[in-house]
Amino acid sequence: MKDRDTNSGGRLPLRKRWLLLLVTPLVLTGCSLFTAPSAKKSGGTDITSEVTGSDQWLVVAQGSATPTPQPSSGVSPAPTATSSGFLPLPPVVRPTPSATCARDTPHFNKINALAVTPGTTSATVNWYNVGGYNIVEFRITAISQDLKLGKQRDIGFVRVKPGNPCGFLSATVSGLDRRTGYVFTVDAVVTRRSGDGTHAATVFRSSVVYTK
Repeated sequence: MKDRDTNSGGRLPLRKRWLLLLVTPLVLTGCSLFTAPSAKKSGGTDITSEVTGSDQWLVVAQGSATPTPQPSSGVSPAPTATSSGFLPLPPVVRPTPSATCARDTPHFNKINALAVTPGTTSATVNWYNVGGYNIVEFRITAISQDLKLGKQRDIGFVRVKPGNPCGFLSATVSGLDRRTGYVFTVDAVVTRRSGDGTHAATVFRSSVVYTK
């Protein structure tokens, strides 16, 4: 009588064959635990290896102090004249003061009193011309104090060139109404100390003066 677990032809018994099939996967799994896979990038760099704490290094290099910057020239920077003439501005030629006249530019921070001699339809004003290198002209006008409904009548300006420096100038304002009060003003027009153009401001003003 033959054994049931033995096959004919000299083969292994069935029981042993099943045991071999069960043990083989366990043996292969145990071997993989001791052999780490070696996956590499296309360039040959291993991407499966991990860096542990003992493999980390801090590289310190000895530095050097930065030298103090030195000027390229011993001459300190300063503005120089340019061909375009924008900056710096050319110096202003000022008149030399004399014993009888020290020319000055008008001061716009104060308004001086103006002397007025009234007539019937005109008036003569007198003011002191301080001179000044930048005076362009003086403008004289009269403002009526007899206010009317609607637009007020414009007397206009009387323009006087700055002659007679350090002396008195006079001008006559005409076209006035009779028996009417006016306030007379003198504006000085000067060139700007910086930039182009002119600047005007009142330098003399009278009280209310009535025509005859």
